Amino acid sequence: MEPQQRDHQSNGQMRIMQWVWTLVLTGIPIVNIIMLIIWAADRANPRRNFAIATFIVMAAVIIIYFIFFIIFMIIGVSLIPDTDPTYSDTYYY
Repeated sequence: MEPQQRDHQSNGQMRIMQWVWTLVLTGIPIVNIIMLIIWAADRANPRRNFAIATFIVMAAVIIIYFIFFIIFMIIGVSLIPDTDPTYSDTYYY
């Protein structure tokens, strides 16, 4: 093994191709969550901080989506016309 490669592995740095594969794996649905859990649980893995940060960003996005969902549901319900069954515009003779 070359000295430069040993230095990268001993101090926890990752090479470019390792980061490329990390990003490819996090782009695959379901696999990304499994791999992020594995990386976040492994204290010796250099991807640990990346996995924890990704979980924080995912949680923030889910919360923001939920807030927007609630806001748009409230707006949507308020736009529904009032349908009172005792009142009618049509008259039957």
